[in-house]
Amino acid sequence: MLIIRAGETDDAPGIARVHVESWQAAYRGIVPQAYLDSLTVQNQALMWARLLDRRRGLTVLVSEADDGRIVGFTAGGEVRHRDPRFQAEISSLYVMPHIQRQGHGTRLFMALSNRLAAQQLKGLFVWVLAENQPGRAFYEKCGGEPAGEVTREFAGTPLREIGYGWRETPKYG
Repeated sequence: MLIIRAGETDDAPGIARVHVESWQAAYRGIVPQAYLDSLTVQNQALMWARLLDRRRGLTVLVSEADDGRIVGFTAGGEVRHRDPRFQAEISSLYVMPHIQRQGHGTRLFMALSNRLAAQQLKGLFVWVLAENQPGRAFYEKCGGEPAGEVTREFAGTPLREIGYGWRETPKYG
């Protein structure tokens, strides 16, 4: 059974494990390898514990396996860049590599979108690395349309990101 629930401070190590393992799998060959190799669950757990502790408008949801282990997470809230078309943003959505394409990502997306819509945030946005074809395909399948592009320096390497947007924050019943 797939369980999605609000993330708690105690979930930081599980979220961090998903964060590190999914980044190292999804971004190999895209993000500098030295950066991926430097990611540790311990460091990411500290970051997530701080984020979960103070929240400040951040909604974090986790997806659990049958045994209670966290196998995916998503985070979002008010859009972090100025664009009058969008008020809500998904800042993170990651699922363990070995269970991708089993519905966790879609369910996390739907659950977070519902929460953001309930906060009266109109229009949803997400940034995806341009070379992350599976990520782009996922958001396109969820109904996102290209809505922007930017190149940012990341770990000393310029990386192009594609923004996907939904004019209305999707609501799922």
